[in-house]
Amino acid sequence: MKKRIMNIVAIALLLLMTAACGGKPPSSQAALTPKEAVELATAWTGAAAMIQAGGLYKEGEYKTFAHKGLEYRYLAAHLDSKKKLRAELQKYVTKKKAKRFMKDNGILKHKGKLASPETEAPPDSLLQWDTATARTMKTKKNKMTFELTVPIGDTRTAETIIVSYIHVKKSGWRIDKFNE
Repeated sequence: MKKRIMNIVAIALLLLMTAACGGKPPSSQAALTPKEAVELATAWTGAAAMIQAGGLYKEGEYKTFAHKGLEYRYLAAHLDSKKKLRAELQKYVTKKKAKRFMKDNGILKHKGKLASPETEAPPDSLLQWDTATARTMKTKKNKMTFELTVPIGDTRTAETIIVSYIHVKKSGWRIDKFNE
């Protein structure tokens, strides 16, 4: 009798768990299309340029200071903490790539706020991301690598950029390597 009750309870729990998850195994993520790969890379280049410029400053917010012989500027309020900056970066890139980006761009914490080295604004890029194309190079379980071809101005030439993407749980596809 006791064994029979335990079997009934076990079956009931199994049925409840199956009903709770819809009775379907978790589906795998959808493959990243070449169009989506270009869109994410385009969005990343814009976001990276904005962050490298210090963010979107409000009037009177731009302040600089000297540190170890270099001139630094505080990042704009919407990027002035690690949490805010990482949240912005991780809309486009993996956590690992976000950390590399911060290190490569010399971002540091000073008096409780993030700052980056003061640099001259780079000239406007001639890369025409709106007409870029992508070709799939490698596909693995949760990784894809694309070769992006981006036209350069009116020169009838193009730059080739290799971009690796990783599918991040709960976030979707993110850039892990960008021409590295």
